[in-house]
Amino acid sequence: MFADPPDAQCDNPAEPTIAFEETSLRTYALVLNETGSPVDWTRYHPWRYPGSAPVGDACGVSGGWYFHGESGSGGDAAPGVPQGEDGSKSPFAAKLLEETQWIAGSVVEVAFGMAANHGGGYQYRLCPADSELTEACFQKMPLDFAGDESWIQFGSGLDTNNRSAFKATTVSGDKVKPAGSMWRRNPVPACNTPISGGFKGTACDAPIFEPPVPGVWGFGGGHCQDARDPTSGCTPEEAKRWVLDFGVVDKLRVPADLPEGDYVLGFRWDVEQTPQVWSSCSDVTIKSSGKGTKAFSPARGCTQCCALGGICSNCTGCLTDKTGACAYCWDELPGYHLGLPGTTCLGHETEDGHSPEFFSGDAINPWSPGCTSCWAEGCKASLREAEDDDFLVV
Repeated sequence: MFADPPDAQCDNPAEPTIAFEETSLRTYALVLNETGSPVDWTRYHPWRYPGSAPVGDACGVSGGWYFHGESGSGGDAAPGVPQGEDGSKSPFAAKLLEETQWIAGSVVEVAFGMAANHGGGYQYRLCPADSELTEACFQKMPLDFAGDESWIQFGSGLDTNNRSAFKATTVSGDKVKPAGSMWRRNPVPACNTPISGGFKGTACDAPIFEPPVPGVWGFGGGHCQDARDPTSGCTPEEAKRWVLDFGVVDKLRVPADLPEGDYVLGFRWDVEQTPQVWSSCSDVTIKSSGKGTKAFSPARGCTQCCALGGICSNCTGCLTDKTGACAYCWDELPGYHLGLPGTTCLGHETEDGHSPEFFSGDAINPWSPGCTSCWAEGCKASLREAEDDDFLVV
C-alpha cells in the first residue's frame, strides 16, 4: 500500500460527520483527557468524514509523498520503486499476469491486512481500466458490502479454513462521500495507549475497544518498527508476536449491470489516528457470465519479473553477469521494507529457482522473487483458479 499526504493546512476543513460521541463508529481517542487535555484531536482526520479528504493520487503515492521525508507522510518508498511515483501512473504498477475474474451480479470475497493499525475505516470501489484513474472516477463506482458479516482469516490472511465471523460496523448515508455509499469501520483495535496506539515500542497492554475475535488486536509490526534494527527493542520472536497475522475479509456485490471489461479495483483506507489516507489498486476483469476466480487462490508471483515495468523485468540478460547495468539485479533494491527481507532481483532464489517462502516474523534473510523459474517457464499469463461452483448471483 501507499500512503497519501497529510492535510494541507486547510483553512476551512469539513466538519466531522462522525461525532465524537459515536464511539461505536470510531477507533481512536474514545475518551477526552486521555492526554490531560480535553481536545478531540482526531476531529479533522479522514475517518471522521469518510471519503471527503483529498488525496494526492487515487492509487496512492509511493513513499507517502512526492519528496522524501515530508513530515507526517510515511517516509520511504518500497524497494525498487522511486519516491513519489503516483500509483495510478507508475510504470512499476505492472498489470498482474494472473487474471482475476468476477461475474457481474455476483458476490465476491476481498480482504486486506495491516502492518500498522491506524484505525479508521475503508471502502472498495471500481474504475474502468481505460479511464484516468482519478478519485472522481472511483467515487462514481463504490461497491456495496453484501450482508452484515466480516471475517478474521488467519494463516497470513490466506487460510480459508481458519476464519471467524463477526458483525461488521457499516457507515453510510450522509455521513460518507459519496453520500449513500458503504464504508466499514476497521474492526481491529490498536493498543489502548494515548495517541501512539502502540507505535514503535510504546506500551501495548490492552485494546482500545472490544476485539471482533478474542486476541485480535494491536498496532502490528509497526510496534517494533523494524525487527532488523537492534535499537527497535523487538527480538524476532517478539516481532512475530506483534505482527497482525490475519486478514479482514468482506463480501462485495458486483453490480449486475456492469459492462464487461477490465477494471481497476481501488481500496481506500481513511485513517483516524493520523491525517492520512492509504490507497492501493489492483486488476480485475468483469464478465457477464461463467465462473469467477476462486477467492484466495494463489498467484504464481511472476509479474515483477516478467511484466513490462516490473522491477526485475530488465534482468533477463544478467543471469551470469553482475557488472555494469546488471549490478542492479544483484544488489539489494533500495527502499523501505518494514519487517521484510532485503530484496535482490537475482541471487537468493531456492535451488529450483523459485522465491523462498517468508511470513512476517520469520528470521529475515535476503530474498529474491523467483525470476529464474518465471523466465524458464515462459512468463505465461493465466487465469487464476476458478470457483468450483457458479458464483452466487443476487
